[in-house]
Amino acid sequence: SESVNVEEVGTVLLYGHMDKQPPFEGWMEGLGPYTPVIKDGKLYGRGGADDGYACFAAITAIKGMQEAGIPHGRYVLIIEASEESG
Repeated sequence: SESVNVEEVGTVLLYGHMDKQPPFEGWMEGLGPYTPVIKDGKLYGRGGADDGYACFAAITAIKGMQEAGIPHGRYVLIIEASEESG
């Protein structure tokens, strides 16, 4: 694969978290934390608007670029594990 000068292309910071909080009570009828539902163009379910899988998505994308021989700069991945713990 083609070589990249990291000083020229720079570094990309990728962030994601991996902790999950307990589900809350009080979902509307037909909705719940473990069954994703699209209603009126909105996604309902646990983590529907969360970035809990950002780490996996970033690593998978980088791996795909490397397997395809696509040159890329330097990546720094920060994985946080307790930002919601209080």
